[in-house]
Amino acid sequence: MRHLWLFGCVEDIVKLGSIRAAAEVRAITSTALNRQILLLEKELGQPIFERLPRGVRLNVAGELFLMHARRQTRDFEHLKVQLADLSGVRRGHVSIASTEAAMPYLLPQQISAYLRQHPNVSFEVKPCDIATSMEQLVKLEADIAIVFEPSVNREFQKIESVDQQITAIFPEGHPLSRETKPLRLSNCLQYPLALPAKVTGVRSILEQAAYAKQLQPWITVESEDAQFLLNTVASCDLVAFDVPVGLSKGSLRRQGLSWRPLHASDVRPGRLHIGQLKNRTLSIAAMKFATQVATAFHDYRDICE
Repeated sequence: MRHLWLFGCVEDIVKLGSIRAAAEVRAITSTALNRQILLLEKELGQPIFERLPRGVRLNVAGELFLMHARRQTRDFEHLKVQLADLSGVRRGHVSIASTEAAMPYLLPQQISAYLRQHPNVSFEVKPCDIATSMEQLVKLEADIAIVFEPSVNREFQKIESVDQQITAIFPEGHPLSRETKPLRLSNCLQYPLALPAKVTGVRSILEQAAYAKQLQPWITVESEDAQFLLNTVASCDLVAFDVPVGLSKGSLRRQGLSWRPLHASDVRPGRLHIGQLKNRTLSIAAMKFATQVATAFHDYRDICE
């Protein structure tokens, strides 16, 4: 359909910042593409791009048009899925914005289970912090989002949530391995730490708890990469923290690591959420997958075997 092709051209221009560059991607001349954009602007009654000395950028009208274009494209994809269902062919595409904690185990396991039933569905998974996840939902670049603390946007329509107790991870033989379960935060903070970056929910919850008890963390290593932190703990005498959904007992044992949950009276549980943009109608594929994950959510309350 012609208008969908033009919507795609606008997306390319926005992404590349240039009509010429977008024309090269589309294998047409820049003159031809520019003519199409001018015709579109004439039909809309005002320009959607600011012409700059080098390239172009969307103006306010352009932002409104792009949102409309994305909705139209998503609605058309939704229609195609519905038509495919009528013919008995289950297909579709699911785009997911996800906290890093769900990337190692939850999403691979759930996507695998879904594809066994619906092999014609495709997936796109984007690791995001909570702010970026909400941006992806609002821009219709993600169908569903899996997010972890500290908070969610009011435009976020929750489908399901589950508590996640912060868990300490340390090398086998570390003094903490001799402590009784669950661990006290004060005991953990006596040792050098490998902590997630401040943008993460785990870090936020830990800092709130430490501040309330007037404790000062001894931070040796910081990173946004959870697997890097675990690898570092495995080779150094450090203590890291994560939530159960992002951990596997088998993997921790293979790395020579032990783990203990933190005492709930010291550190409150965080909340893991799956949801969508409020009042948005999801495609059949996205809705069915979100329902499947929501049903399985509580299986990830504890560390996976």
